[in-house]
Amino acid sequence: MILSALLFRNLFKILFASVSLFACNLIDKTANLFDDNSWKDLTCDTAQYVSELKIYTLAQPYYLADTLLKQALKPRNIYVALADATGNIQTMALQAAGEEAAQLLETKAFPTLNTSWEEQAYLWALVKQPNYLYHRWENLLIDERKIFLEKRDSIVAIMKEKHRSIKVISDLRSTSRQLLYLGKKRTATPLSMHNFGLAADVAIYTRRKRISNNLTLYRPLDSLTEAYGLTWGGNFVGFVDSGHFQLYKNGAELLRKHPELVFEFEPFRPQYNRWMNKMIGLGKENKAEDTKELLQELNKIKQDQPCQCVNMQGKTPYALMEKIQTALANSDDYQYNNDLLLVGDLASQTVTLVSAKNKITFPLGLWK
Repeated sequence: MILSALLFRNLFKILFASVSLFACNLIDKTANLFDDNSWKDLTCDTAQYVSELKIYTLAQPYYLADTLLKQALKPRNIYVALADATGNIQTMALQAAGEEAAQLLETKAFPTLNTSWEEQAYLWALVKQPNYLYHRWENLLIDERKIFLEKRDSIVAIMKEKHRSIKVISDLRSTSRQLLYLGKKRTATPLSMHNFGLAADVAIYTRRKRISNNLTLYRPLDSLTEAYGLTWGGNFVGFVDSGHFQLYKNGAELLRKHPELVFEFEPFRPQYNRWMNKMIGLGKENKAEDTKELLQELNKIKQDQPCQCVNMQGKTPYALMEKIQTALANSDDYQYNNDLLLVGDLASQTVTLVSAKNKITFPLGLWK
């Protein structure tokens, strides 16, 4: 009897552990059991082994997320530690207190983790948000913005021959203003080409009054933008914007050229999903083709890449954490109460975020 009870208890533990292991998978896939549309969210499958970790995987889940926003943190520095499957550790650090750009700090406790400027931008985004996203990605977009501005000015000059009052009324746009417009239904998307400096709005005035609802008046922009290789907002299907034109057809085309920008689009996936579901519910899926294409492109970029399963709690590797924190404190001026620490551990397949107010561990998986 005692033996049977012990066997039952151990069997229960095994079953419980198995359910926990796949909990992230089950939670994420519930909505997709009867629907395999390619734009639907991928699943962070924790049954898959992660063999390599990158800064993007560590930083992305916390960007614009409540995990950090609710803590209202103002860290001095951001520390990153990556431990491979055999326990070898590499570290890097950024000064978080500056205003202009990320500044690398020297770390001595462990071998240095080499990072690109894009990876430093991902980390910097956790603590600093520029007024314009373009400024974060200027190294990536500066040449295209220059080309776009030249084309914009040429188009406006041609339009002035018939409408002397035409002028540019919107160029760079902050994320906060874009979201304000979204709330007022003046746009259908939480991110715009304006945010990346690759779009412009023009307006024609009569007696100092802006004319904005006369599609015929702005129709010449159709052929002009086509001639200059741009996209006219008057041809948008879901949200016609007659005074708008941009360098890329849509967000998906931008991501195909610059997949690094998936970092900016991913936090707004819930809004894009809601728009898709709304249009499908109204029987107007054709009016959300650009959104569908964007979500499909996000999935293509993420497919089979490492992820953190933020729907379930992971087991914190306490011994590793103590080793890293002690060494950083002794050699690199790491301060638990003032700094942010991200630790990726391939041995335990976890990522741990340590701040003055919290310690959170999530299990790793692959997007499937």
